[in-house]
Amino acid sequence: MIYVHSLGRPARYFPERTALAANGTRSTFRELNARVGRIAAALTRHGFKAGDRLAILLPNEPDYIQLVYACAWLGVIAVPLNTRLSVKEIDGILSDANPRG
Repeated sequence: MIYVHSLGRPARYFPERTALAANGTRSTFRELNARVGRIAAALTRHGFKAGDRLAILLPNEPDYIQLVYACAWLGVIAVPLNTRLSVKEIDGILSDANPRG
C-alpha cells in the first residue's frame, strides 16, 4: 500500500516533479520509481520474497527511503534499525526479528 499510494501514483501522474531532495541533489518521481524497481529486482535476485524480513541500518537519506519502498514493492518486511543504537541493542533487535538479511 505504501508504494502504490506514495510512489506509484505520483510516478504515473507527476513523473517530473521532485520526489526527494537531499545533499544538494534532487530526484524526480520517475527517477525514484526506476531506482526502487532496480533495488527490488536486486532483492529478488538475492532470494527475498513477500514475508521475508530485511534489517536496515542506514541514516535517514535517499538510500534508506529507496530501500523501504523496494521492500514495500515486494512485500518484504523492513526492520529499521536506529543508527544511534549500541551494538548490544542492535543485536537484541536482530535476535528478536530474525531477518533474512
